[in-house]
Parts: sequence; C-alpha cells; structure tokens
Amino acid sequence: MCRQEIIAGKGSAFSAGVIACGPTILGYWSIGFASGAIGSLSGFSLTDITLLSALLYAGSAQFLFYSLWAGGAGTIAILLAVLLVNIRYLLMSSFLARFFAGLSAAKKFTSGILLTDETFGVAAQYAGRHGQIPFWWMLGLNVTAYANWIIANIIGALFASYIPAEVSHRLGFSLTAMFIGLLALNYFGSKHKKLEIVAMAVSAIVVLATLGILDVNISILVATAVAATLCATIMKCYAARSEV
Repeated sequence: MCRQEIIAGKGSAFSAGVIACGPTILGYWSIGFASGAIGSLSGFSLTDITLLSALLYAGSAQFLFYSLWAGGAGTIAILLAVLLVNIRYLLMSSFLARFFAGLSAAKKFTSGILLTDETFGVAAQYAGRHGQIPFWWMLGLNVTAYANWIIANIIGALFASYIPAEVSHRLGFSLTAMFIGLLALNYFGSKHKKLEIVAMAVSAIVVLATLGILDVNISILVATAVAATLCATIMKCYAARSEV
C-alpha cells in the first residue's frame, strides 16, 4: 500500500469518527453552555473557564468544582471530590483497552486521555459492531467532542449575564438529561437488550441499597462493578453452554 493510500485511509477513518460524534454534539453544547454559564455566575473569569474546560474536560466534575468552590470548600476537598467523580473512567478505559491492544503506548494514551461518557458510549457501540476501534476513528471522535465542549463552555460564559436567574439554577439538569440520552442510545443500539435491562436493574438496586451507607459516587461505582461482573458472568456461562 502506497503512502497516499495510507494517508487517505487515516483521513477517511478520522472523518468517520467526526461524523460518529454528530449525535452527541447537541448534548455537548447544552451541557457545555450550562457549565460555562454556571462557572461565570460562580465568579470565574472567561480564561479560568476556558482552561478548566480544556484541562479538566469533564462535565460532572466541572459542575461539582464550581459548586464546591462557591461553597468555600478547601483545595484538597475539591481535588478528592473531582478524583472520586472521575474515577469511573478507569472502568470505561478498562473496557475499551482490549480494542486497542495492538496500538502503541502513545496512541493508547491519546485515545484514553480524551475519553468521556459520550465518546465511550459511541466507541462501545462501534466496537460491538466491528470488534475493533481504529485509532484515527477514535481520534476524530475525541477531537470533535473536545473542541465542541470547549467552545460551548466559552459561549455559555459569555452569555451567562443574559440568562434569567430562575433558568440558570436549573441548567445543571442538562447533565442528567444527557446521561439519560446516552443510556437510551446504548440500549437501543445493543445486541443484548435483556442483559442491558439486567445491568440497569441491578445497578439501580445496588445504588438504592447503599444510599445513606456509602457516598453516592462510591455507590455508583460499586453498582457498576456488580452489574458488569454479573452480566459478564452470564455471557460467559451462555457462551460455554453454546459450545457444548
């Protein structure tokens, strides 16, 4: 294969990744706009908000950061809280890692460093259909999401002063709405809908059972681990039975 064909193949894969990000862009804009607006209303400058959205790059963690900072929480408390909220990316990265087994460490790092809930959902669906995730496709997906997130934060910060107070206080719900949309997107795109229902039911039961006992973020992590382990065991048992 000549160099031009290789470059064309990379460009085609990158473009496909950009297109794959399309369904989530509206979510990035709504949540990013809300995040930027809340940051501005919390007293952060446009530069602060731009840097935070570029370096932290996590919707739920940014909302948490703004609320804790505005509430007067200490630096260590904020760092630990953000770390706790973002630790879920270890689970997501672990799941996707097997689809990048043949890549270099640099490409694995590049693919993982920009991973979000939304790009994970899209990538997981792609992996389920194709059995692998091309690096350039993932790069197109990630870069598109990253750029839209930063732009949306900046625009939200610029227009924050024009948003009525009763509306700005409810902007945080856009994050919840986005997660609901991702859940629905993954469910309807899954080949194992019964397992998806089992995972959702088990997760909900574990969270409800541990509320008041564990921190809510820990409850969600425990619920995710329990549901994933149970569903993986069911799939393994089913595969073993099919081979007999």
